[in-house]
Amino acid sequence: MAYATEHLSDNAAASNLIRIRNANQLESFPVDGSFDVRGRVAPKAKSFAISLGTDASNLYICFKADLTKGIIKCHYKEDGKCGQEVTGRSCPFHEGQEVKITFLFEATDSGSIVTVNLPDHTHFRFSNPVRLNINKYVKVDGDFRHYPDLSK
Repeated sequence: MAYATEHLSDNAAASNLIRIRNANQLESFPVDGSFDVRGRVAPKAKSFAISLGTDASNLYICFKADLTKGIIKCHYKEDGKCGQEVTGRSCPFHEGQEVKITFLFEATDSGSIVTVNLPDHTHFRFSNPVRLNINKYVKVDGDFRHYPDLSK
């Protein structure tokens, strides 16, 4: 199934909110699937975050890259409450770099697992107890300019 994104704001200083839609005009993608975020890390970048979930209060993953500290942090959010943050993965991003980050979603009996494939060909798995069944919310914040067209 091919997915497209609709960029809702051209203001580079504002948050980049993306609405997901597929050929059937269903504005979601399944949790047992994947989603690519492609873009460019800004010059003089300090950090950026990518949040994926059902809405702003229910996230499978909030992926944060802190280029100043050289680490990646992740947490989930359920009913507006943030879960435990996992920290420590080294950050493979560099200023001005074009990147593709792939998020693979897997539903489990106890929640969900998100595997994040990074541009340096490494990956890590993030487990959480959130049992959401669809993804329709993607938000990109910070020093990252996403490409709205997934074919780039």
